Amino acid sequence: MSYLKPGDKVFYLRALIGFIVGVLSALLSGLRTVPFPLTWALAITLASVVYYVTYRAFRRAFRGKMRKRDIMVTGIEAYIFLWLFSWTLFYTVWRYWLP
Repeated sequence: MSYLKPGDKVFYLRALIGFIVGVLSALLSGLRTVPFPLTWALAITLASVVYYVTYRAFRRAFRGKMRKRDIMVTGIEAYIFLWLFSWTLFYTVWRYWLP
């Protein structure tokens, strides 16, 4: 990945992290011991916390290479889209195949 620009690295890492958090959100949503609306709240909170933590980590890793604002907004749409996509996909598949 050394041939990628810092902005590209942030974008692709955010997309990958969004996908992983979506899978974790699907697992949280599948919990049967917790009321369904609470699992949604937990999944949304998880996504928000992970985004903030990765922002802080990227800010430290790319200090001097990117502005703070660029680190904050780069890849946010990929993160949100892949998070929602993977959450919906895996929740649907797991609910269908695993009764």
